[in-house]
Amino acid sequence: MTNIVLELIRNSGKSENALEKAIGLAQGSIKNWRNGKSKPSLEAVSKIADYFGVSVDYLLGKTANNIYPVDSITVFEELGTIKAGFDGSIDECPTGRKVEIPTSMLHGRPATDYFTLRVTGDSMYPVFVDGDTILCLRTDSVDSGTYAVVIYDGDEATVKKVNYVQGEDWLELIPVNPMYQTRRIAGNDLAQCRVIGKVVSSIRQF
Repeated sequence: MTNIVLELIRNSGKSENALEKAIGLAQGSIKNWRNGKSKPSLEAVSKIADYFGVSVDYLLGKTANNIYPVDSITVFEELGTIKAGFDGSIDECPTGRKVEIPTSMLHGRPATDYFTLRVTGDSMYPVFVDGDTILCLRTDSVDSGTYAVVIYDGDEATVKKVNYVQGEDWLELIPVNPMYQTRRIAGNDLAQCRVIGKVVSSIRQF
């Protein structure tokens, strides 16, 4: 499990100290895990899972991908595809793929409150990889640090980590893959930027 955690951290492009602050971990926690002096507590694992948008079972190595325990199943049809990088849009042509979601992942909400899209590109690797399906809650606002589907520059769209400071007139769209740069949207351009969904899980098919 620690290896999975450390891989996510390495590929986030952030320093260990910055991540500890963002996730709410004690300073030096990640260094101690890396050196084998300690292991993440279940509370820390839960915080990391929430931060990176993966399941706890995935971090614990119980699943090959982000799979939750199955009770009943809700079937979604992928509405289309979305580019993980910039300069793309949502292709609203259904892919034909049927996605089976454990109903428990809907947290008591109706299925109509959610939608699914297939991710293309590698700017969000390793959290989302090319071909992953993301399950999104329909919403027009998310907390800073959340993965979201965002429309910007009028009709362009992407899935990114959203960062902002309440009351300031800017918003950052942050890739996970350090090979890609963060895009900051500020001033009048914010009028053309809106959140349409919060990513609550990803499904990886093999």
